Amino acid sequence: MMVTNLISSPRLNVTLNPGEYTPISTIGKQIGVAYWCTVWLDVSGGSITITGCPGTFSKSQRIGWTFTATSSNPMSLAYNVVSGSPTVKVRDMVLCELGEYQTNKALLDGLNFFDGDTMPLA
Repeated sequence: MMVTNLISSPRLNVTLNPGEYTPISTIGKQIGVAYWCTVWLDVSGGSITITGCPGTFSKSQRIGWTFTATSSNPMSLAYNVVSGSPTVKVRDMVLCELGEYQTNKALLDGLNFFDGDTMPLA
């Protein structure tokens, strides 16, 4: 099975602003479909939470989470400040259906460098 990345420009560096949803894709989601999203998160100057993603983040790292779409809007991200005055950017993004990810999990998780740009784009 092939994995299709629903992020239009996976390698784009996107700056996020606190409390604001920032689009990271132009392709809509299907309501009720389970998705897997992963991004390289760059955080400096504080700690944050990403809406819908478990955990608190204060350093640069790859994060990933699953969710079920409740709207057909394109994927967007928002964060809330936990401490400090953080600067937050995301890059190397992937959004795909959860079933596609699970079928190819061993391959995708085994890649040490994965920017999302090496897979078919929707």
